[in-house]
Amino acid sequence: MDFISEGNSKLFQTVIDHIHSMEMSYYKNIENDIQGLASSAQESYKSEAFSRLKKTTDQVNIANLYERMLPEVESGMITDLAVFQNSLNSEVVKLKLSTSISHLEKWLWGFEVILLLVSMLIVGMWLKDPGGNYEPVLVGLGLLVSLLPFGIKLCAKNK
Repeated sequence: MDFISEGNSKLFQTVIDHIHSMEMSYYKNIENDIQGLASSAQESYKSEAFSRLKKTTDQVNIANLYERMLPEVESGMITDLAVFQNSLNSEVVKLKLSTSISHLEKWLWGFEVILLLVSMLIVGMWLKDPGGNYEPVLVGLGLLVSLLPFGIKLCAKNK
């Protein structure tokens, strides 16, 4: 049982170590892709390990030994999977935070700052000369500024 548990946890640790060594970039479905690969590797390991466990318990000739040991082994595998999922989630969050933003996204942020500065300048001019016709310009700038976050979100979703 210890051999199976150790092998199972080592399998998941190898996946996490491999993520570190590859210096991966974040993309939208990275966590699902890695988890799918790790789960299929665990299923392959599980079938081989259970086969060997069955052969070993049959050689011992103790009645129902395999059936008695199986729930404990499966419980350990489920626990290892949960620990792996938490570690993977942590790694994905680190990747997401370390990923730099695209040039288009930088340009959109810069453009938004410029529009906000121009809007503040026009508001200042309006305060000095309340009789001027600044409303259409401010409304137009306000509409542009409010549309930019949608562009930034679209850039972020396409990563």
